[in-house]
Amino acid sequence: MSSGIVFVVGDALRRSAGRPGGLALWAVAVAAVLVSGTALFLIPTAPGTGPTAEAYLVAQLASDPSEATIARLGSEIWTWPGVDGVTFRFPGETEPIAITQRSLLVRLLSPEVRSTVEPRLRTLTEVVGVQYHQQSPGRTRVPPASRIGALVALVGTLSLALWLGHRAATRTATAWGRELALLRSCGASPAMQRSPFFALGAVVGLAGGGLYIGICWSLWVWGRSLPYLRDVVPSFPHVWVGVVVWGLAIGAGLGLVGSLIAALAPSAHS
Repeated sequence: MSSGIVFVVGDALRRSAGRPGGLALWAVAVAAVLVSGTALFLIPTAPGTGPTAEAYLVAQLASDPSEATIARLGSEIWTWPGVDGVTFRFPGETEPIAITQRSLLVRLLSPEVRSTVEPRLRTLTEVVGVQYHQQSPGRTRVPPASRIGALVALVGTLSLALWLGHRAATRTATAWGRELALLRSCGASPAMQRSPFFALGAVVGLAGGGLYIGICWSLWVWGRSLPYLRDVVPSFPHVWVGVVVWGLAIGAGLGLVGSLIAALAPSAHS
């Protein structure tokens, strides 16, 4: 029975490929939800405020720590009081100072917290040296309405993704008459009868998640020259696993929710 279900679902997905336009829009909307959520997470909560001077500690790393260890270390340092952010720096980079070896750039909330953060950095076994750097504020101020705009975009794209999912899955289901009738005649449970919808939603959601990952990769490759993104994007290699896992998982979840709404609609089974 299970192999028959797989065959029927596969045949339904093959028929769905004949209506690519609506499915592509659905996948783009899923990616837009993920991008809006990421923007909301990255935009500072108080964009109009900041220190009169920017202060940094450059923690030079030993050659042996793995990337997983460095990522864990950066996440731990970010939780320390007085730390505004932590990014990874490669040899040859020049922002905010010339980097000669693998380092963690620790941005401080103010120059005054150096006395508490620097000693903690020097006690870490992975850190072989610490440099202090201070400069005039040069970070781009994000407009205060940016978080509101990102929240509106998140709600709007989420509503659009669910609507497009319902619309695309319902329209595609019109080509599944033979498959749905076969499932009913075999005595399949209601959940099994909805399996083509779930499979379609998962595939489209994964496609949207893949598009989101591609956008993140593009930002890392081409967006590092932008003033604000420069503070965020260099950390991308150390959250790559999280971006991939969460992007695909949330994308698939959004696709499943959209297809579930279509599966529960009476017209989808008529």
